[in-house]
Amino acid sequence: MYVNQLEKPFLEELEARGLLKQRTAELVEPDFSAAERPTLYVGYDPSATSLHAGSLIPILTMDRFRRRGGQIIILLGGATGLIGDPSGKDLERKLENEASVLKRIGMLAAQLQGLFARTEGPEPIVVNNGDWYGGMPVLQFLRDIGKHFSVNQMLTRESVRSRLEDRDHGISFTEFSYQLFQGYDFLHLFQTYGCTIQMGASDQWGNIVSGVDLVRRVAGSTVHGLTLPLLTNSEGKKYGKSEKGAVWLDPELTSPYLFYQFWWNSTDDDAPRFLRWLTDYSEQEVEELAKGSPELRLPQKALADYLTARVHGAEQADLARRVSAVIFSDDFGQLSNDVVDVLASTVPTVRVSAAEPCLIAETLVLLKACKSKSEARRLITQGAVSVNGQKLSAAEEELAGYSAGRDALVVAVGKSRRFLVHFDQSTRHSSSR
Repeated sequence: MYVNQLEKPFLEELEARGLLKQRTAELVEPDFSAAERPTLYVGYDPSATSLHAGSLIPILTMDRFRRRGGQIIILLGGATGLIGDPSGKDLERKLENEASVLKRIGMLAAQLQGLFARTEGPEPIVVNNGDWYGGMPVLQFLRDIGKHFSVNQMLTRESVRSRLEDRDHGISFTEFSYQLFQGYDFLHLFQTYGCTIQMGASDQWGNIVSGVDLVRRVAGSTVHGLTLPLLTNSEGKKYGKSEKGAVWLDPELTSPYLFYQFWWNSTDDDAPRFLRWLTDYSEQEVEELAKGSPELRLPQKALADYLTARVHGAEQADLARRVSAVIFSDDFGQLSNDVVDVLASTVPTVRVSAAEPCLIAETLVLLKACKSKSEARRLITQGAVSVNGQKLSAAEEELAGYSAGRDALVVAVGKSRRFLVHFDQSTRHSSSR
């Protein structure tokens, strides 16, 4: 499907793909060589029960590193999640209770371990920073760690400065102190696991630099930081958990089909960039896909196929493709039971009794595709209604005649609206959506 890129040096590949946003000056390619085998960490605060589409950039970049033999550490913020990171936020975060944070940590750990189980490499180390902050006296932390932080320098960090400029809201001391905790996390992981690289999104640069400085001051050692771009579209809109319509990695929150459609609906400008950032397609392969006719949407298809298989597995990716073929390509040969199940949770659906007459006009009203039977008749007369790809001509026809022995059929109204009619031997007319 794509050329293996793992032989290319790590930093060189990140730069070629546009993934390397910032890095500390001392970080060079030999730091990632097979002989060095550095340890790299990325932190996640449990501010939700699932990671989201924007999380895929650091996750899949970690995986590039891990598949080359590098050791990764996943830090989950059992402590920092109780404080709240001000980075990228205009307002103070709502403080979470400890029980919620612990529950989310378990869910995120399982989700991340499942994602990395799909590829080969050293077993990820998963840690919770609540384990080392839980018994630490506050005076010890302020004396041993706080003394190494300059308030003047902390005030220059973008996450703090932008909030200070907003006099109506400002920033609390709780969120202001976040830099100290993330900085100490890096020191702890350096001292405990020999971790020398912290990676994060570009809005984490200030926090990462704080950790690099702290390790230098306390341990007299050089460690490194690098950041990755935020997942944004061509208009600069960020894809994250706080955005309306967030796309989650948990299939219970965003179904594999809707996940597939999210990437399929990428614009012609975004899809090639996302292919570079989130897949193993080579630059040559991305360019070849982008040369195809726009109506074929080859980059979008490659992106949706790759990421759905990577996150949800090959079977779910195949199912999403088949559902899409029914809805958007009128490929009714794909109308199998598993496709019908997904359609029933995706498009307006009505269950009808197979033992009773099911007139087309009445069903269109049941589906709320039309307000009245007269409107249904008019649409049918205009040739705007089809069933399993066949144009209708009479409103009094029975739908069962179009089922071709199947338990369900798809009604199309116009070019874009799709509805499902599901036949049941025992169910009388009732709308399920």
